[in-house]
Amino acid sequence: MRWPLSTSNFTFIDRLKICSFFLNPKKIWTMGGEVKQIEEKMADYAGCKYSVFTSSGSAANTLIAMMLRDTGKKDKNEMIFPSTTWATSVSPFIREGFIPKFLDISLKDLSMDLDLLENYLSERSRKVKCVFITSLIGFTPDIKRIQDISQKYNVRIMFDNCENHLGKFQGKNVNSFFTSTTSTYFGHLIQSVEGGFIFTNRDHEYDYFLMARNHGMTRSIRTPNKYQNRDVDPLFDFYLKGNNFRNTNINAFICSLDFARESHYIKDKNIKYKMFKELTSEHLIFPEPSNDTVDVPFCLPIIMKPTKAKKIKALKQHCSHHSIEFRPLISGNLLKQTAFTEYDDGENFKNSTYLHHNSFYIGLPNKLKKRQIKKFCKALNTLL
Repeated sequence: MRWPLSTSNFTFIDRLKICSFFLNPKKIWTMGGEVKQIEEKMADYAGCKYSVFTSSGSAANTLIAMMLRDTGKKDKNEMIFPSTTWATSVSPFIREGFIPKFLDISLKDLSMDLDLLENYLSERSRKVKCVFITSLIGFTPDIKRIQDISQKYNVRIMFDNCENHLGKFQGKNVNSFFTSTTSTYFGHLIQSVEGGFIFTNRDHEYDYFLMARNHGMTRSIRTPNKYQNRDVDPLFDFYLKGNNFRNTNINAFICSLDFARESHYIKDKNIKYKMFKELTSEHLIFPEPSNDTVDVPFCLPIIMKPTKAKKIKALKQHCSHHSIEFRPLISGNLLKQTAFTEYDDGENFKNSTYLHHNSFYIGLPNKLKKRQIKKFCKALNTLL
């Protein structure tokens, strides 16, 4: 019963279309028209003014970190992160010189504990540059409360939605509320092989991201005269200390093929996740987000109930024996990872630590069969 974390979403017809793209001598392979088209499609889908296609979701986070460092008040030097998140949702900000503060997550939605966030901001909000929230494995937190917190404490909120670019809150796409990032890596919900997006409604941020993505050059934006240096050639006018985080027309074309199936993916993943949850809820803990959200699960999370925690090793052995790929639930407690132990300030990260020891996930690829889920659930219920 081979069960990979992810499978290619692409059909034989897709591959013929990709071959045709390569064979067409009029097609430019580097960044160009196809990139612009997918950016417009994704912005329209998300319900925001702009999207910027980058070489990866991590590159999108890096551009956000650069923008926050280069703009706004310099005395605000703290970034707040959940203690369970991706390493590259944190490391770009530390490398830009920000001081990280980690808060535990809630098992209700696997996102940052908002009570802890309020308690911290009530004392430290004047030092906080941004709160960078992760909507983990496809589950959306309480955005209304997050908006209220942002307004109450006058603090900037941004989102890493690398596994959640299809989710909704109160009928609106999760990327429409705050400047956000997502990933279209091969294993994620929409695939472009490698890639990521930044979503924003702010004109000056859009200009920044376009320039910083392309070496810092002013000719990357719609109105280069706004930033023009008359002492240099406008073809190589570097306004920012940028980098090369561009993506290609090839990846954009591939992304557009897969993006056309997003409604099918939403329906299919929710049906399979619901089946899995119904068959295993006696033994496992599941996120219970609010009724305001429409979530699209990225994977099948296996979070052991405390009474079953000792059986996790046997369940992992079963997965290995039956070729069912699995991974830790992202970082677990990120502060236990070698690169981040120095930022453990002694806080009690009880929920992240619980996930660290008592959880993992298996894939929810689009080609997964219902009979495979039923067979696995039967084995899980027998073992536990």
